Amino acid sequence: MVVINSIKFGSITINGKAYYEKDNYIVFWNGEIKGLHTSERHLFGKPELEIILRKNPEIVIVGTGTSNLLKVSEEVRSLCRQKRIELIQIVSKVAIEKFNEIFNQEKKVAAFIHVTC
Repeated sequence: MVVINSIKFGSITINGKAYYEKDNYIVFWNGEIKGLHTSERHLFGKPELEIILRKNPEIVIVGTGTSNLLKVSEEVRSLCRQKRIELIQIVSKVAIEKFNEIFNQEKKVAAFIHVTC
């Protein structure tokens, strides 16, 4: 089981453990967590999506930061449509709630959470 407990600027708490070394965290339905920096500042692009696609998710949630500044590239949108993956783009605080909700529905969900602006 995996639960994203909270987010505040610069950190995220997952299963009771705080993470703060990276600007972004990917959380998978199987409990795997990856911290990373985006290949392009404030953009969720193809390189980031490809990391997630290796796990074959049904749903990808992109948390756009505490101030909603992270953007999702059109290429990502197109790839998700082609692969029939639901893409949800929302501010990070709401994204963690959505992840927990969808995880409880036993779906293969991955969340990319931007923990800064």
